[in-house]
Amino acid sequence: MSTSRAHRVNRNVATLIERFDECVERFSSRPPFGKPGQFESHRDTIATRRSFDSAAQALDDDSFLRSLYRTLSAWGIGSRGSVLTAYPGFSGAIRSNSERIAALDGIRIDDPQLNSFAVTAKLWKLTSSLGIVRNDAILVPCSKALHHILPELVVPIDRAYTGEFFSFHRPYFQYRQEKIFREAFRNLRHIATSVDLDQYVGSGWHTSRTKVLDNAIVGFILLEDETA
Repeated sequence: MSTSRAHRVNRNVATLIERFDECVERFSSRPPFGKPGQFESHRDTIATRRSFDSAAQALDDDSFLRSLYRTLSAWGIGSRGSVLTAYPGFSGAIRSNSERIAALDGIRIDDPQLNSFAVTAKLWKLTSSLGIVRNDAILVPCSKALHHILPELVVPIDRAYTGEFFSFHRPYFQYRQEKIFREAFRNLRHIATSVDLDQYVGSGWHTSRTKVLDNAIVGFILLEDETA
């Protein structure tokens, strides 16, 4: 990481922690995600996931996986150069990773006792083997899928907001995905353990600790753009 980029990332992380309330409020006041079905499908998928006692139970249920598939489509996976595998292959790919998913079930990103090194390694191995898209750039679609399966651990990553926050420019997303993931997870965990995410969970888009964290990052970028 270049010195200038490291400075920007450290500044962004420190500022987000300091202004977390403001960033969450900016997101909540005018969420930028308004495509048809984008919120409703996400809310329903998270609610369905929470109706099961474990990720393993959820993965055994076809209604959950079909809900997840609809959500990913509503979130733009399968468009703009990303090719989402047809549903039979999609469900089979996720179920083939059920043991790796079960090993991470119940872990929270803000758990102070979390073994960050071990969890990061397991998460990347799962991400890289998930096999739900037919393209080389897997981080965005896989993080969004895993967010709905492990909603207290995996933050959904995108290019527009997460990428801007961490100064991950386009070549990074194409060729340095493991590096992006490891750096992002380390910083996201630092933020998560520095603020009380749980107090925001419950209304609107704030469906889990990790979605609150994602929303705050979006709010941060929106505030930056408005004051530029």
